[in-house]
Amino acid sequence: MGIKSFLLLFFKKEVLACLFLCSAPAYADALRPAIAAPLQAAERYLSEGEYGMAEKKLSQAEAVPGKSADESFTIGQVRAAIDSGRHDYAAAASDYAALIGSGELGPDQVSLMAEAEASDDYQAGDYGGAIRTIKAYLPGDPRFTPILLQSYLKTNDCAALDAYVSRQARPAEANLQMAAYCDATTKNDAAYQAMIEKLVRYYPSPAYWTQLLGLAQSNPAFSDQLALDFFRLKLAAGVAATEPEYMDMAQTALQGGLPNEAAKIMAQGFATGVLGSGPDAARQARLKALVQQRQTAAAAVDDDAASKFLAGFNQVDGGNSAGLGPMADAIRSGDLAQPGQAELELGIAYDEAGQRANAKAMFAAVQGGDGAADLARLWSDLK
Repeated sequence: MGIKSFLLLFFKKEVLACLFLCSAPAYADALRPAIAAPLQAAERYLSEGEYGMAEKKLSQAEAVPGKSADESFTIGQVRAAIDSGRHDYAAAASDYAALIGSGELGPDQVSLMAEAEASDDYQAGDYGGAIRTIKAYLPGDPRFTPILLQSYLKTNDCAALDAYVSRQARPAEANLQMAAYCDATTKNDAAYQAMIEKLVRYYPSPAYWTQLLGLAQSNPAFSDQLALDFFRLKLAAGVAATEPEYMDMAQTALQGGLPNEAAKIMAQGFATGVLGSGPDAARQARLKALVQQRQTAAAAVDDDAASKFLAGFNQVDGGNSAGLGPMADAIRSGDLAQPGQAELELGIAYDEAGQRANAKAMFAAVQGGDGAADLARLWSDLK
């Protein structure tokens, strides 16, 4: 619900007016005639939208000396209704605050007055006041979430906005977008990325993944050695890749002893139409042919852990999950130069093999400061 639509709910201020308008005989009996008569006149003018005349009659009641607590309270109700009716939001909010503080209201009436006060605070631009009123009298009321979050946004209280959104089991997409916008405008890059990660987790789309991967790729913590792993995630998330990316990553995979992966990259590039046309079509065709040639060539596998790991990964890339075992054995040997990256890539291999539970467990276990653990976290968000 948009904020303007939400504020329409607060035309229940008419109900507040009815607290005295609908009970005129009752307060007429309880109040002295010198006060009851002008208030009844104010009621009539208020119902007709004659706020100036209503104000004049109210002033007559206010001028009566020696007012009782009940009389002052009833005058305050009329004052609130007049200020609210003529859209003097700051004055109306102050009126409702005074009524709440009078101690004359029951719990239900306090809630109703607080609704009006919070609405008028917001309309008056007193966003801090709206936050205080909601937190004091209307905590957890879902009808007031839009005003509360908008008030956090307008006061640049991004930390409070982020905290509120993060407490939700499944935050609304619009609320996550609002928090991300707040963090972006205050240049809190870490908090902004955290909100985009939540958008990817709960509402995955190529657009959100494009934002997230752009942020991640600019992080200097990512090692150049993770370029192929990053590209794998990009393709898995459905993010469009360019012709140079397809060509560079296919060559990287080929040079790294992964011809099956190079073939998959080339196949996707041709399938999407990014490869296969234009001035570089001949070069692309040559690389494709070289990849196919390397696929069919019998590659000798050395006895070291790194070679066994790559051979196993190549098997998985070719559709043979038997390669998962050699990859895991190589990691357990403790002989790999980049164990964090190897754990990440074993998680990717599990994912390719359709073993999603094993993949998530592997991603959660990834450690290291070269960006492998951060990239594993992003892989975990992939649906």
